Amino acid sequence: MEWVFISIAAVAVVVIAFVAVGRTVGQLEAERNPAVYDLNAAVQWIAARLPEETTARISYDDVALLLRWHLDWFQEIGVASRYGQELATEEARVDGAIAQDEAAIDAIVAKSLEAGGPDAVDVVCVLDMQMRYLKKIGAVGDVAPNGQPSS
Repeated sequence: MEWVFISIAAVAVVVIAFVAVGRTVGQLEAERNPAVYDLNAAVQWIAARLPEETTARISYDDVALLLRWHLDWFQEIGVASRYGQELATEEARVDGAIAQDEAAIDAIVAKSLEAGGPDAVDVVCVLDMQMRYLKKIGAVGDVAPNGQPSS
């Protein structure tokens, strides 16, 4: 008789464990992984994809500088954070990241020209690749009406 209770208890523990693990896996599947931006990886990825004309005029250091300025600009308008800090509202992220592309380009081109850096064409090429890289790693993208990223 004792073995029956032990067997029932063991089966109950296993069932509860499977349900808990299954529910957790389901929740994790639905969550979006955080995008982690590595500047060195971004520089390598972007530099490898720039047009030959651009790579003939700018160095890896120039690319890194432009990327830093672009990221600083994102942070200034409230659509980026450092070290996992909470971002602005969803509306600000969508409006800021998508609608203000031209403002970012204008700001970075002006900063580059002021600092004696790469010319406007090279800046635009780098920033275009930066946005492609951010989309590739999942840092920016389409947002569905329910707030979840679209596939």
